[in-house]
Amino acid sequence: MRRILAVAEYIFKQNFRNKILNVLIIFAILSIGFSLLISELAKEVEIRMTKDFGLFSISIFAFLTLVLSLTIQLFEETELKTISMVIVKPITRAEFIIGKFFGIILTIFMNILFMFIILMVVIKIRGGDPWDLKLFLSVAGTFLSLSILTSVALFLSVITTSIPGCIIFLFFTYILGHLTVHLKNLQYKITNQLVYKIIDILYIMVPNLELFNLKDKIHTNFSLFTFDYILLIISYSIIYILIMLILTVIIFNKKEF
Repeated sequence: MRRILAVAEYIFKQNFRNKILNVLIIFAILSIGFSLLISELAKEVEIRMTKDFGLFSISIFAFLTLVLSLTIQLFEETELKTISMVIVKPITRAEFIIGKFFGIILTIFMNILFMFIILMVVIKIRGGDPWDLKLFLSVAGTFLSLSILTSVALFLSVITTSIPGCIIFLFFTYILGHLTVHLKNLQYKITNQLVYKIIDILYIMVPNLELFNLKDKIHTNFSLFTFDYILLIISYSIIYILIMLILTVIIFNKKEF
């Protein structure tokens, strides 16, 4: 466990030493602050627009944090050959993968926390309630979905041969993750059996990110914010992450450097 935490700490510090992630935080602050300008254009729904735009910004910039963090790690491992120095140390490859996972999601968590605090301040300034439970659960849903995508990103990093290929597949997974549930809902209209089966396979393999998309339902009824639903998405994320990490470790153990 100590070695896993050491890898996680190294990845976390490495990410925050990188100037790109610092710039990302600045853009996130500007994006959330821009919600003030948008709210001025629609005073009757200013609080709602501030929340919507703020949560959307957090979701997008958190995903970009993952992409940039992954790019940095892959560049250093492939181009600077840091992976060769790591695997010769008294640390197993499984510990390296798990530590890397926790290091990346810790980076994402800190960025989300930082952006959420700014959003709460903005909501307070606009006269809204920054302690709304739905607001907290929506941000938690975003973090869970990014944790799943992090496990997918690590899996892609060990099966792809290039950094651009890994990033492209990650973007593809992000988009499909929000579309598969809609394709599943339209499946009954499809008569082609091949397309029908492909949708079934995609629905099983690709993470259902729409389960965690609570920010779009924050102004609707409270049914998606019940204890049972929160327990469902937590269980789903844990199971999916464990499966992806196990597969990643199995493949990583077979690679030669």
